[in-house]
Amino acid sequence: MPLAEISQAESFFDRQERLGWWRQETLRAARILVVGAGALGNETLKNLALLGARWLLVVDHDDISPSNLSRTVFFKPSDIGRRKAAVAAERAQALCRETLGLVRGLDADLVWDIGLGLFRRVDLILGCVDNDEARLSINRAARAVGVPWVNAGMYELTGSVTAFSADAGPCFECAITPDQLADARSRYDSCEQVRQRYLLEERLPAIQVTSALTSALQVQEAVKILHGEPVAFGVRRIYNGWTHSLHAIQLPLDPHCLAHGRLEQVVELPIGADASLRQALDALEARLGSGVTVHLGRRYIRRMACRRCGRPMAIERPAHLLYEDELVCGRCPTAGGFAINELISHPVTTAGYIEVVTRFSRHRFGDAPMTREDEERALRQLGVPPLHILTVEDRAGRSWACELTGDLAAVLADWGRQTD
Repeated sequence: MPLAEISQAESFFDRQERLGWWRQETLRAARILVVGAGALGNETLKNLALLGARWLLVVDHDDISPSNLSRTVFFKPSDIGRRKAAVAAERAQALCRETLGLVRGLDADLVWDIGLGLFRRVDLILGCVDNDEARLSINRAARAVGVPWVNAGMYELTGSVTAFSADAGPCFECAITPDQLADARSRYDSCEQVRQRYLLEERLPAIQVTSALTSALQVQEAVKILHGEPVAFGVRRIYNGWTHSLHAIQLPLDPHCLAHGRLEQVVELPIGADASLRQALDALEARLGSGVTVHLGRRYIRRMACRRCGRPMAIERPAHLLYEDELVCGRCPTAGGFAINELISHPVTTAGYIEVVTRFSRHRFGDAPMTREDEERALRQLGVPPLHILTVEDRAGRSWACELTGDLAAVLADWGRQTD
């Protein structure tokens, strides 16, 4: 029977619409970001698609591997090697019970490749990730733009779910432990904050049943949040699959938590991450006046000393795109063959020499004078992702949140735009 001929009595959503508080239109209009397309993400996307969610956005930056196939409802053996976000979005779209639904996948590193402006355009975030670096990133973004999120995690037969308010109460970072912080920083060298290439990532034991149960709890919380029903924000609910018990832990509130900063009014700029620094400054000065300083919120390494011999090397890359074994010049022996060969004409210097850029203005690029070559660099070259929100300081010292809104069409296209 064609979908158009299905009567209200035969509606896909007839049973859930019989709930007194249920509003199908609320779920249909909600813009939901699912971070992670592994075992949890598959289950969560499946649940949302069956419930009739219309706008789903899934972010992941990994390939499908054989071990995924026993724990994921959307992946097949023929998908091995394909990207998780694309396949999960494709299969969730096919399952979507909302006839005008649109599921979009973004193949991106959540921490570095997703601009803050994307988080500003969703109503709810569901964290289905397996590492604390990603959870911290989601938490800070959600708190900054005032969007609630629900974190889910699992280990063996245990699953946990925590809902976090958009702007009040404890957040994920309030209760983070030293071990979790160490895990979040484990991808990076402790000195220059570049990546470690051969980091051995722990593979946590898990089964599909635990991911299904945990996702069900997560989506249940999501539905209540979207409907404005009572939710215990800041309470971690832990399901024990050994005893089938469920207990709750109230997370502490840290009044000095750095993640509690909320963006004020966002200034939308007609430029994107491909704009040059000169174009960015022109756009900013047109809105905020002359004398602005742009803070990148990340480290761009221009030059540094070879870790072995101290010779200065030209780097010109964001720190998060560098690996520690690359920080050796071409004149030094290196087992991995990742040496940087572009030396610069400075005398041999100390091993601690490094030139880092974290801000720029009309006349300064970091601590050095702004050159014509520097002006022509694109924001993206400095590690700024599309649709990001930059922190900009005006001449009077006031801070402004300035979004690269020119990227909106390229990043989201028609996703999330109500047309009916």
